[in-house]
Amino acid sequence: MTQRSLGTHLLFALSLAGLAVLSGCGGGKPAEKSGAGKTETKTGEAPAGGKFTLTIGCNLELTGDVAPWGQDSKKGIDLAVEAINADPKSPFKIECIYEDNLSQADASKAAIRKLIQQSKAQVVVGSVGSNRSLAAIDVAKDERVPMVTHASTNVDITRKGGEYVFRICFDDDFQGQFMARYALKDLQAKTCVAVVDKGNAYSEGLVASFKKEFEAGGGKVIAEEAYQSKDNDFQTLVTKLRTANPDCVWLPGYFPNVGPIIKQARAAGFQKKFLGGDGWDDEELYKLGGPSIKGNPFCNHFDKGDTNAKVKEFVEAYEKKYGKKPGAMAALGYDVILVVADAAKRAGKADPEAIKDALKTVKDIETVCGAVTMGADHEVTKPAVLLETGETDHVFMKRQ
Repeated sequence: MTQRSLGTHLLFALSLAGLAVLSGCGGGKPAEKSGAGKTETKTGEAPAGGKFTLTIGCNLELTGDVAPWGQDSKKGIDLAVEAINADPKSPFKIECIYEDNLSQADASKAAIRKLIQQSKAQVVVGSVGSNRSLAAIDVAKDERVPMVTHASTNVDITRKGGEYVFRICFDDDFQGQFMARYALKDLQAKTCVAVVDKGNAYSEGLVASFKKEFEAGGGKVIAEEAYQSKDNDFQTLVTKLRTANPDCVWLPGYFPNVGPIIKQARAAGFQKKFLGGDGWDDEELYKLGGPSIKGNPFCNHFDKGDTNAKVKEFVEAYEKKYGKKPGAMAALGYDVILVVADAAKRAGKADPEAIKDALKTVKDIETVCGAVTMGADHEVTKPAVLLETGETDHVFMKRQ
């Protein structure tokens, strides 16, 4: 398959094996509220000239605890689909149907079932959070409809998902190992305390992968502490950190908790570095943590300050449409449509089985977050970016 690149056409184009394909979503209006949350239907132009219609179900956190991530994902998806539907060379039109999973696992399961059974989606993308994707995989398997998560990183999603579940982002094993090596090599850390969001599959998976790599490299996780996502007073945790006095703290949580934890730790005089993963990526982190959030490294899929040409083109297009710069969830939402579009083009029809088979052979798709080739395990190998928190935004350090 020839290498594909991003260019400019409306927003910018993707050449899919010699056929220029752009992605994005057409207009529409919300439908009635469903048991899984609000349904919003986005319908492209009516098929013409022999084109087929590809119905993509989007199971996203549009409200609830991590709604900013679901909303950013939707913006990236819409940007991508809008362009593909405007391209006369595309062999299909895309109809996107959104289900709000309310940032809840049970609602995610209901959402994917509705997308498949009622909306007749031939492929489903999402969710963002690992708990929500884990709740959805059995439905995808039972209904024999491919599901592609763009942002969920827990390793069990693809290991338990069978032949119908795919991932286009790196997983927890990758980012846990990535940050453990950073702690050992760059920080010269010998000891670490790991802090887990108890009951969060994302956080638990990252603690496990970091600990394995850190201790294999000669470090020692001297304690594992826990909190729950509903907590807002972290003084007991901070006291334990001060007592343990590690070289660094591994904090693979979501931004609503990470900001207050670091803020309260700094207020108590604890000054060691906190390390994190992609769950830190949201501008709300800086509002919650204040200036004390500065100086803590984390890894991510994407950064708007990356000088990579494809990243710069995407950032410009996103900012033109939405009036703000994108975060990682927007980039991953954009990328998942590129991958699904490639599979649908090669499948040649809007058939779940054919699209599933084509997803297995995705190769060398140039996306915003790096080249995508699907492995036999339905995982991709992609680079990560290392970022550091500033006072009001993060700072790009490197891509590797």
